[in-house]
Amino acid sequence: MMFRHVMVPYDGSDHAKNALNYAKDLVAGDADAKLSVVHAVPSSYMGVDRMGTDGALDGVPYGMLDYEEYQGVVKRVLDEAQKRVVEDLGDALADLGDRAQVEAVAGASPADALSRYAEEHDCDLIVMGRRGLGAIRGMLGSVSFGVLRATDVPVLTVK
Repeated sequence: MMFRHVMVPYDGSDHAKNALNYAKDLVAGDADAKLSVVHAVPSSYMGVDRMGTDGALDGVPYGMLDYEEYQGVVKRVLDEAQKRVVEDLGDALADLGDRAQVEAVAGASPADALSRYAEEHDCDLIVMGRRGLGAIRGMLGSVSFGVLRATDVPVLTVK
């Protein structure tokens, strides 16, 4: 058993899809290895700093939600994001059965959310696309670079 828990950050980009295929190959031969496909949602999308604009809290006056209501909004946004990823993946994870899972997480930035997930879930490898949908130029996208800086978990980038 080389890797017990491999995480793949996923944003739907070609690089993320290539990383997913690579990670699937890594865990395919080991019945004890598992794969987590994780989509990160920046907390700014939840409306924390964009109340009343185009975040998830569009139209809600600043300060009008209590903590429980806000947690409900966060859960709804993450559930919707997870559902979109599952739909995008189709049956790509079917061959791994219950050894594969899809999750959506929130954080101050995608890099922070992904790094925290990897550490909290004892991932021993992160396989991620070199660039995602938000990257225009450069060898590494800002999320890839941020994850490399923020975690002690080994990171393999895939083109």
